[in-house]
Amino acid sequence: MSQENGLFARMDEQRNPADDQAQTDTEKYLVVTSAGVLYGVNTRHIETILTEISITWLPMLPQHIRGVINLRGAVVPILDFRLLLGQEPGEKSCTIVLDSEGVQIGIMVDEVDQTVDIEKENILPVPSQQAGENKLVSGMCTLQNGSGTLMVLDTSLLFNGQLG
Repeated sequence: MSQENGLFARMDEQRNPADDQAQTDTEKYLVVTSAGVLYGVNTRHIETILTEISITWLPMLPQHIRGVINLRGAVVPILDFRLLLGQEPGEKSCTIVLDSEGVQIGIMVDEVDQTVDIEKENILPVPSQQAGENKLVSGMCTLQNGSGTLMVLDTSLLFNGQLG
C-alpha cells in the first residue's frame, strides 16, 4: 500500500494548528447579570452555581450579607450583590459559590448568562470611579458577540473583605 494517498503523515510532517495562530492569553469568565449590568466572574474561582438555596439569617451582620448556607458540610456566607452595590434587592436570584484557597463565599446575582473567553489584552482599566461606583470592578471589555460591555469583577476584594 502506498503512502501517497495522504492518510498518514510522519511526525515531522504534521502541522500544529497552534503554530498557525498567534498565541493569545485568554481567561474564561462566567457572565452574570445584576440590575441590568453584565459582570464577568473568572471561572477559576467558581465552585458551583445554585438556583434554590435555604439561607440561614444571622443577626448583627451588614445588610449585604444575607446569611449562611450549608454546602456539603461547609458554612458559606452569602452576599447579595445588589445590596453590596447599594441597589434594591431583586425579585429573582441565582447564587454563585466562589472558592479561593479553600475559602468559600456565595454571591447572589440576578441571573447567569454564559461563559466567554476573553483575551487579557482586551480588558481595559475602569474609568475613574466616582462615589464608590463599581468599587468591585477591576476592568471592562466589550463582548465579542456585541451584546454589551462586561465589567470584570475583582473577586479578591470579596475574599479579603475590602468592600468599603
